[in-house]
Amino acid sequence: MLQTHPGAALINCEDCQQFVYDLQTGRRVTVRQGPERQETPQRRLPGMPLQCGSCAKGSPAEAPQWELSAKNWKAYRLWREVRATYGRCVSPAMARDSIIRRNLAAIDDVVRRYQRT
Repeated sequence: MLQTHPGAALINCEDCQQFVYDLQTGRRVTVRQGPERQETPQRRLPGMPLQCGSCAKGSPAEAPQWELSAKNWKAYRLWREVRATYGRCVSPAMARDSIIRRNLAAIDDVVRRYQRT
């Protein structure tokens, strides 16, 4: 989902039920309010429909299957750093760690499969 719908992947469903989001960017929609016209997040008004029909996650009940755990986020961030630095950010101990190598290879496989389609 991070590759196909990066904005939606960043949105927490519980927060989306309270605020309006831009599903493309993953950011809250803002409105200018008050005499100073300060930008504030647009709250979802009572009766305002949720955006679940347009969201790649489908619904709050389906969202957990698309969300990464804290460990998976950490692995994904490391993969991005490794890719951006051509592996120079990896210490010799990390390079020898079979779990890190396996996780980075798995993420790379998923991304390459997506890029081919």
